[in-house]
Amino acid sequence: MAFFYENNRLKIGTPDASADVESLARSRTAGPVYIYDLDDVERRFQAMNKALGDVRHTIHYAMKANSHPAILAKFASLGAGADTVSGGEIKRALEAGIPASRIIFSGVAKTVAEIEFALKNKIKQINVESPQELERIAEVAERLGSRADVAFRLNPDVNPQTHPYITTGFRENKFGMDESFMPELVAILKSHSDHLKLRGLTMHIGSLLFDLGVFREAITKTIAIHRQFVAQGFPLDRLDIGGGLGIRYETEDASSEFSMMQAYGTMVRELIKDLNVELLTEPGRILVARAGLLVGEVQYIKPTTNKTFAILDTGMHHLLRPALYSAKHRVLPVVAGVGKPNRYDIVGPICESSDFLAKDVELAPLKAGDLVAMADAGAYGFSMASRYNSHDLPQEIVVSQAKPL
Repeated sequence: MAFFYENNRLKIGTPDASADVESLARSRTAGPVYIYDLDDVERRFQAMNKALGDVRHTIHYAMKANSHPAILAKFASLGAGADTVSGGEIKRALEAGIPASRIIFSGVAKTVAEIEFALKNKIKQINVESPQELERIAEVAERLGSRADVAFRLNPDVNPQTHPYITTGFRENKFGMDESFMPELVAILKSHSDHLKLRGLTMHIGSLLFDLGVFREAITKTIAIHRQFVAQGFPLDRLDIGGGLGIRYETEDASSEFSMMQAYGTMVRELIKDLNVELLTEPGRILVARAGLLVGEVQYIKPTTNKTFAILDTGMHHLLRPALYSAKHRVLPVVAGVGKPNRYDIVGPICESSDFLAKDVELAPLKAGDLVAMADAGAYGFSMASRYNSHDLPQEIVVSQAKPL
């Protein structure tokens, strides 16, 4: 539990140790604020770690979900690594105390400068998306007099049945490579054997997933190709199965997510039991989404002939998911109101018709000055925020044991 009501006031923490969300939000200068519960992040990491059991594994947190330094430092202290997708994320992970030996570098458009930075810092692994990229990595490694540990990102061509913008392992996606790429990749490896070392294969089929059968299909396909490489004389010692486990944004009940993590771990352990590899995973959303709120203040209530708008000082520029994915976040009044509920569209200050946070939600009457929180905003919230229309970014508050850090 990260957020709950007590005496009609929204709290962060647990009933045994909590802080008042309104007090936290108003303790800063005016403007929207993200609030994160670090203890919930740790609970979820420990649940995932336990689910993977005694399999040799490393959890590489997908820091694109939320790269707040305190969250990264917490993962570092727990022994986690980082899955990064830019040179900036590598730098941020290192600054937060995540050692280079636990950092992997993914992404489809790695620049020469980013590859140089990764190799100079001796990160754990670069996940390769194309033969051209592999050639580039080899050239940079040769120039630096080093050797790059790489993994080939496979596209297993499975349809995970999620929003089309967050599928990454289907044949129509830009990510990864199918089996037809393998002869060219092997030729590049052999021609640059002093500067490239293939450590394993990697896959990531999408985000916000719940069907473990799709994971099983993708992992099984990846293992089959892993065995082919081993048969060709490549002593692969890692298998990266990506991330993608989702949360149920429509409900506050998170129990099914912990059950899903346990079932996921059981499935993975069974699938890789005959492989002598280090298992790498890249969870993001399931570790941090529930831990965050975005709190904004109502500026105006605007009734029209069609609907009533609650206009906040925060919007799509601070939480893009509703506008980009038609995502639905629960709307939580920071102080529970009284009276007959009204229906509202929760909108922001941006000069775009797509600037909404929620539509047609039923809430007790709101008025100017009330605080409203968007639930489950700990993932892909601040990390996707912008200064569009020259608005300031939201502030961020991290709480542990009911105390701000």
